Amino acid sequence: MSTKKNTQSELEQINSSKKLSEVQVFMLDMLKQLVALFEQNNIRYYMIGGTLLGAIRHKGFIPWDDDIDLAIPREDYDRLLNDLGKKLPPNMKLRTYDDDSYHHYYFARIVDTRYRIRREGSLKEREEELWIDLFPLDGLPRNPAKRAWHKFRLLALKLKYHFASFDKVNLLRPNRPLYQRIIIKAYMIWPFKTRKSYKEVLDKIDKLLKKAPLEKSDYYMEFMGSTIPFRETLTREQYGTGTLYDFEDMKLKGPDDALFYLSHVYGDYMSLPPADKRNYHAAEFIKIE
Repeated sequence: MSTKKNTQSELEQINSSKKLSEVQVFMLDMLKQLVALFEQNNIRYYMIGGTLLGAIRHKGFIPWDDDIDLAIPREDYDRLLNDLGKKLPPNMKLRTYDDDSYHHYYFARIVDTRYRIRREGSLKEREEELWIDLFPLDGLPRNPAKRAWHKFRLLALKLKYHFASFDKVNLLRPNRPLYQRIIIKAYMIWPFKTRKSYKEVLDKIDKLLKKAPLEKSDYYMEFMGSTIPFRETLTREQYGTGTLYDFEDMKLKGPDDALFYLSHVYGDYMSLPPADKRNYHAAEFIKIE
């Protein structure tokens, strides 16, 4: 009981004295422009991950967070990739894994080319533009046997992807399961590295994910952004049509059952992480152009 009281007291103190960092000010401006485009083009979206956690626990950004996570149902996601890039303001760009940029993730990003963040958690330190992550929501087969086989194939491909892009893996990510840490350490000394291009693997993942359309599924699944596979899978009803939640001076949509999502993903989501775990992406805002 004492620990819970201390956590609540610290949380109230953090929220009452919270001030947006420089990077969060710029990111909030990006977010407002992006959500306006979503609404103009009937793009459905949901806050997920740390963005939803921040909305519920802090009424906005987690004070030490450095990105925005939005999930988009597959149909709208594909439409967005085809059309939205042409409608962005000059300083904002759409990044996908099959373009000619540094972007190596399966999920897309909207970036602001005027600002940079230094990523320090990988084998090779790198700079990336200020970003908002956009994750596709896909379905799962209704048949239990087909669903299990679908998951197995996705996991095998995801492992291949990580091996193919190993120099970009965030080695400092604090919540990695033990088995992932063992695989990472083993691979660092494994002499037979994969020669498969990560783009080839992502093409296969993309094709497989689209074999389980949302309209034929009881679940909404975000697969490639989660460290623990399938943890961010909710029923269609739990995502629902989206509920508005306070986020700084905005209202943003999240899953209808946001509290279930947060408890499912984070456990005791109102408890604060230790102070030394509060720069999740090992990132530093380094310059403005």
